[in-house]
Amino acid sequence: MIKLVAFDWNGTLLSDSLTATNADNKVLTEFGLKPITLQKFRECFDMPIQKYWVSLGFDEKFFLANSKTIHWNFNKYYEPMADKCRTRAGARELLKYLKQEKIGAVIYSNHIIPAIEKQLKRLKLNNYFEQILARPSEHDFSHMHNRSKEQKLVDYIKKHKLKPEEVLSVGDTEEEIEIGKQHGFYTAAITGGYNTAARLKKHKPDFLIHTLRSLVTTVKNINYL
Repeated sequence: MIKLVAFDWNGTLLSDSLTATNADNKVLTEFGLKPITLQKFRECFDMPIQKYWVSLGFDEKFFLANSKTIHWNFNKYYEPMADKCRTRAGARELLKYLKQEKIGAVIYSNHIIPAIEKQLKRLKLNNYFEQILARPSEHDFSHMHNRSKEQKLVDYIKKHKLKPEEVLSVGDTEEEIEIGKQHGFYTAAITGGYNTAARLKKHKPDFLIHTLRSLVTTVKNINYL
């Protein structure tokens, strides 16, 4: 029985794949590198973020020496554009269903808590989540060189004494599927986000979806077996 749904933020709840690509392209251009297409973004995006930037042409040593500047520049372009992003289709319907059924929902993300809180308030979704498990501020650079959101979710689950089979991990990248598989959670991968459908399928998520709305039926089917 599902008692907690753990959502990724960027590309999963927030429809910002193109926005992130556009912000990345401004950074790439600033450093004399070639801009990319949305398809290339989906083919290359990875965590920790260092792997992604190096795949786009940054010399690894140069990136390590300039990672904070690259990070600040990305935020400078991304955050204003994010203010115009909408939710993924079906997000509100799914969140309303979970709240109605008293199924917990959290966000676990590589993004920063204040920025997520700002968008949740703008989109009027802030009352649907028990907690945001993410980097505390823009001065936390852990996502540049490490994967850190996994442990935050694991600690939350332990604190609330949930069993692995009571958790559904929902995300648009390989990372959320890998985390779910590692810890015995159900996994749902949504296409149209930060990774290609081919990359998602390779990891064999329990559910491959194209809209969050479809998870209403998925959760019902699991909980009423």
